Amino acid sequence: MQSYRARSSLIWGGVSVGLGLILAVSDLIASGVTGAKVGLGLGACVAMIGAATYLRPAVEVTPDGIVFRNLVHTATAPFARIQEISMRWSLEMLGDDGMKAGAFSVPASRRGRTGVFSNESVDLAQGDEREGRQDSTGSQVYAAWHTWKDAHGGVPDRTSASITRRLDVVGLALVLGSIAAVVFAFFG
Repeated sequence: MQSYRARSSLIWGGVSVGLGLILAVSDLIASGVTGAKVGLGLGACVAMIGAATYLRPAVEVTPDGIVFRNLVHTATAPFARIQEISMRWSLEMLGDDGMKAGAFSVPASRRGRTGVFSNESVDLAQGDEREGRQDSTGSQVYAAWHTWKDAHGGVPDRTSASITRRLDVVGLALVLGSIAAVVFAFFG
């Protein structure tokens, strides 16, 4: 399984977790263990929000499909049920039944908005390079989908939805934990 996310997400996630730790440790040093409250709560909030928004979201390519892990939910689609993959505002996939899912972790830059990679337009996979734009994630996800289609082909099982969404408990816990940390900082 390969996991993709924007490099800037890793940088900003590390910065926010580091900043949160600095706030918490500074308050512990300045106020002592019993008096640390505001800096500890805000530091925990900044670190958890940074982890939830920058470090957790990812696009995972599994042997049989794509998983978009976003802030508080996860969308999964088997390769057989994907109709197109696009890179307009972020990496998006469209199922063969019209359902859509977007990847919070792979936004398209202004120059990297390329359009659609679909069953009917195989040559668009090279569109990034043709137009001088780099989007390695969209192209790599498309290549994995296309490789699977070449190897398996056939008619997909359409007895269920093409994209399955479920709650991401860890992401939700980080968001709720950050809210609890702010409440602790100011009211605890």
